[in-house]
Amino acid sequence: MSHDRVPRYNALIRRGIDDRDLYRRALAQVREPGLQALLAENLHTLDLLIHDLQVQAHASGQAPARHGTLAGAIRSTLAEWTAGMSSNRDSAWVRSLARNECALLHRFEQQMAHASRESAHALGVQLSRLHSIHRDMHCLAGTNHA
Repeated sequence: MSHDRVPRYNALIRRGIDDRDLYRRALAQVREPGLQALLAENLHTLDLLIHDLQVQAHASGQAPARHGTLAGAIRSTLAEWTAGMSSNRDSAWVRSLARNECALLHRFEQQMAHASRESAHALGVQLSRLHSIHRDMHCLAGTNHA
């Protein structure tokens, strides 16, 4: 398979790890039990997504990424700071998570557009997982996909 058509799995993995870390921070700080349950479910989905992408990376001959990015750590810190300053911490976390989901979803769509048919199919399975998380967060945030 041409390397031009192999998705940049590690870029997706690192972004997924960044989002997972943000979910972990949010889960530790939100107060509403229903939101905690939803975040825990989405966190589990992200764990599965990251693992599956790591398997795909390995299968395509890449060494799978194991860590997020510096930018992701900065985004998480800013989200935590913003939530701490907010009068409604839970809502602030939901808005931050919704924004990050948009970015991850966009990255997946970009990678799928340039992937081989086989790779696009593998990413499509993950994309359906992301759409579910995306809908959850945007429904709670009262926003649309941006």
